[in-house]
Amino acid sequence: MTRRELRNFAPRTFWIVTVTAAVVLGAIVVVPQWLSKQARLEVLRSHVAEVAQLAASVVDGDLHRQLLDRANYTPGLYARTLAPLVRFHSADPEIFYVYTMMERDGKSYFVVDTAASSELAARHRLRASAYMEPFSVLDKEPDPDWLQRLAAGQTYVYPKFLHDEYGYFLSGHAPIYDSQGRYSGFVGVDFDIQYYLAQEARFRAISIGTFTAAMLVALLIGYLAARYDFHINDRIDEQYRISVHDELTQLLNRRGAMASVERAIAARASSYASILVDVDDLKGINDNYGHATGDAFLIRVAEAMRASVRDADICARLGGDEFLVFASGCDLDAATEIARRILARVHTSEEASRQPDFGVSIGICIASPPDIDFESMYRSADDALYRAKSTGKNRYVIFDPARVIA
Repeated sequence: MTRRELRNFAPRTFWIVTVTAAVVLGAIVVVPQWLSKQARLEVLRSHVAEVAQLAASVVDGDLHRQLLDRANYTPGLYARTLAPLVRFHSADPEIFYVYTMMERDGKSYFVVDTAASSELAARHRLRASAYMEPFSVLDKEPDPDWLQRLAAGQTYVYPKFLHDEYGYFLSGHAPIYDSQGRYSGFVGVDFDIQYYLAQEARFRAISIGTFTAAMLVALLIGYLAARYDFHINDRIDEQYRISVHDELTQLLNRRGAMASVERAIAARASSYASILVDVDDLKGINDNYGHATGDAFLIRVAEAMRASVRDADICARLGGDEFLVFASGCDLDAATEIARRILARVHTSEEASRQPDFGVSIGICIASPPDIDFESMYRSADDALYRAKSTGKNRYVIFDPARVIA
């Protein structure tokens, strides 16, 4: 494929199709990614809930219940209650905080905190909450009934990462029960946002790669559509060009000439010239020298016409041996000069130089606004052409309503 072929596409179609494809493909990529992100958060919440339940199961509920009363507090009781949670926390370094709490008069207080133990093996630098330290209420608690839900035996996980004085955390809480099945506070596990972001980073790379691929596919679809649109329109244009051109001479045919003349007249020039060119005795040429010779001479006449006019002038083969030149902004002097050039070029052509009977006759009509009517101009030029043929051929005649000038 050449560089020229690569450039042959419709820019407007390219951008419309590319943008449309980008929107559709982008939605196909982004919406599932967004939905999967929500699903991954829900999976993480389920995981946090399971971890909270496991943490609650390792707590000695009877010891913890004793710590709910400040009067029972001793360092030894605190250490014995804390020990299994420290081992649990150390076994899962992804957990940020592990602690227990109690609820009293609608407020929550820390009971034990694994960060208070020197035996904790954790990757994070933690600040321990003191025994019976009040819990700092969040600016906007997502569920004001969370304590009541825990007391009712439910495991509670925040719906999203929330900010407190220690950072951004996703927290899960599960109730603690003593040996008699009594509610004895609850355990809390916190996962900081970095844990979540580390997992999301892998999916983000996939998302970026997928979105980039979708945009490249959109560009490719836009380019192919633009190429196809250009190809189709080019074929249509080519078929139209063929339909309005004469196959032998490649000049406009009658249909193409009439359309071009209408546009030229609509442009409102100062004057117009209608010049009819007719091959002298084409039938005799075909009979005496063959149709191939006749066709070759018709091509020569067409070439002589093209070489004698301006680029904007209309040249056409109306049929058989009849040709037309229609020129805008062309006065009598310019029209007669065109006729002289055509006669000179036809007369010096190879066929005409060998055969003196190879020639053309020309009729000229000039009109100026507002009296511009092609049919009238054509009849007048045809009348002048008839006079050119009847007075010796191989010449031009100018139509005049009062007299004929030869």
